[in-house]
Amino acid sequence: MRRGPYNAAMAKRRRRRRAPVPPPVSLLEPPVSLLGPAVSLLEPAVSLLEQRGLPIVSELARVAKGSDPPHVKLEGAMDILFGAYGESDLEFSGLFLAGWLRAREDKQCRLTLAWQREQIRLSIQDILAEGTATGVFRAGLDPGSVAAVVLGVAECCLLQAATQGGAVPAGQLLRTVLSLVLSEA
Repeated sequence: MRRGPYNAAMAKRRRRRRAPVPPPVSLLEPPVSLLGPAVSLLEPAVSLLEQRGLPIVSELARVAKGSDPPHVKLEGAMDILFGAYGESDLEFSGLFLAGWLRAREDKQCRLTLAWQREQIRLSIQDILAEGTATGVFRAGLDPGSVAAVVLGVAECCLLQAATQGGAVPAGQLLRTVLSLVLSEA
């Protein structure tokens, strides 16, 4: 077989075609910037999570440190939490849902959401502990566990907001949780 310029060019093209194909880009992995290190697609979303969540955290901390009686504090704190989560707009609930999904892969997002959740839970726990100590709330109430349940119920409202409604409205959930905390059931 004759080797000429044509055959050498064809062989070179065949070698180029056999170059490995890069794996598909995952939407959960940050893209690599042409200018340097990885850049997260949700970096702005993490700051949005902070911007939208910080006022809730701050307001709950203010209520927990207030001078009102524990049952008034608890009702006020739950109004704030369930109002923010239960009556949220689609953007707010979608932001948190996307954040929770992203938190599996993104440490900054995970830390942001974990910090916010813990601050909310601690504010509610402080109110419940004060009420239990003064005898306003049920005897034997575990403030940490009940605060986690309250937060979980509020987060359920975020899911309902994302789907534009649920079987039980946020206001009814709020009243039910309050009655469980205050009653001797």
